[in-house]
Amino acid sequence: MTVNQKIYGRLKVKLFSAKLLLSLVFITSNSFAARDVLFEGYHKVLSGKQHVGYTISRYEFDSTTKKFYATIFVKLGALAGNMMESIRAESDQNLSPISYEYTTLVTENNKPSTKNIQATFKLTKLSKKEQDAIKKKLKKDEKPPTELLKMTAMVNENGKKTKIIDDLPKGTFLSYFLVYLMLKSKTGIQTDSKYEYQAIAEEKPKLVDGVAIVRTEEDYMGIKSYKIENQFNNQKFISYVTDKGHVIGVVNPSQSVETQLVAKPAEATGDFNVPATVLKTLFGDVPLGVENIVSAKLHQEAMKPVTEPAGSKQYGAPPGTGIQTKVPTQTIEQIEKPLPPPKKDK
Repeated sequence: MTVNQKIYGRLKVKLFSAKLLLSLVFITSNSFAARDVLFEGYHKVLSGKQHVGYTISRYEFDSTTKKFYATIFVKLGALAGNMMESIRAESDQNLSPISYEYTTLVTENNKPSTKNIQATFKLTKLSKKEQDAIKKKLKKDEKPPTELLKMTAMVNENGKKTKIIDDLPKGTFLSYFLVYLMLKSKTGIQTDSKYEYQAIAEEKPKLVDGVAIVRTEEDYMGIKSYKIENQFNNQKFISYVTDKGHVIGVVNPSQSVETQLVAKPAEATGDFNVPATVLKTLFGDVPLGVENIVSAKLHQEAMKPVTEPAGSKQYGAPPGTGIQTKVPTQTIEQIEKPLPPPKKDK
């Protein structure tokens, strides 16, 4: 489950229930050094083709500790419910969850509503007595598990505190890591493949069944992507994902909502507030959003050598034409055409 898919499942304004962090008091500082960035990018959120907010995502892997990290920030404006949301999640190299923190802030009629969840996970071995007790609840041909993943979550919603303890099956993961789990599977991401899974819906916190089906491989925003239909938490989405796990966009056809990965942060943030202090606390810095295929493509276009006269209709594009967002393939070809010889004066 990606942050873009989350956007649709929870928004009251026909978007997703994006909410966000303000309770920085709950956010602890981590060392951000020595992590390899797998993906970092800004997505703009559109509702009925109207720009209503943005998301910032960063996925990392620490080769020393062998851990995956996901850091997410969402900001939605007044047309999408005045919401902010953040999450910081940590999983081991097999994507088994270690911990996460989820914080939301919703402002409605000038009244703020907050929610903070801090959850930890521990894999525990079951005794013979515990296995026998579970076996009684299973079918005859089913074997009881030897290990369970114990979740302990502290929920603080508008000052009301609740402690949740739950035993989860081994193999449970955090929904924000779905794409990477698919990449690490035996088949990887390929067409005509189906992935049935159980993942934590971080905003609940609760274990939810899901299914992702890879339909076709096609161009989306000019980039070769896998079209993935995902159903999770009673919501249906269509995601466009590259073979490297870069989520180019997510579409919710029933609500006319879409998120699109952009090359420059300003394209996503627009006129919406960008809380630098919050971002530095959450990410360790203000993300540049350049570690993704869309940003790399823009950089390649800018560095492409061109010899034809600028603005020549015969040899190039007319004046004012910018970089095209839709191209047949990801390949960026260098176009080098010789200039015509100058005419000699008679």
